[in-house]
Amino acid sequence: MDYEALTIDASRLIVEQRYNTNISAPYIDHLVRQDLVSLINYWSIARLNAEVSSNRGNLKVIINESSIKALPISENNKIEELFLSNAANKIEMNLDITIELLNENSERISYVNLKAFKSQELEGNISLLEKDFRIQEMSRSLMSDFDNLAINKLKEVFKKRISSN
Repeated sequence: MDYEALTIDASRLIVEQRYNTNISAPYIDHLVRQDLVSLINYWSIARLNAEVSSNRGNLKVIINESSIKALPISENNKIEELFLSNAANKIEMNLDITIELLNENSERISYVNLKAFKSQELEGNISLLEKDFRIQEMSRSLMSDFDNLAINKLKEVFKKRISSN
């Protein structure tokens, strides 16, 4: 995705991951090509530009939760078989992000809490390549939804601190 950056009155952008990535079932973040944490990091750098006007504080993107889960549709299926077999699975993607504008004393000036969720069932008769492709498409769709939500909320809540768009 190509993004046009919002310029926000702050000295620098910080991305903080508070969520510990889980590598056990049903979580599959570590098995996909582009995990959501990487996508949020990329989005933050591409979309949020910190530039001092009057505020010497920081703009902070906090990743509270970022997860991709694969849940078996049938009790006979195991998550470990997601990329090894044609088992049907339900994929769930979840983002919980807080964006804070802080002053030079690290006190919150304003903030937005953002949540995005996607879910899709992957039938069992598709190839592993197709599963991978659909998971990537879900990630793109989730990030597009997140971007629209985030930019609209930031323009609303941070409006006096945005110098572009």
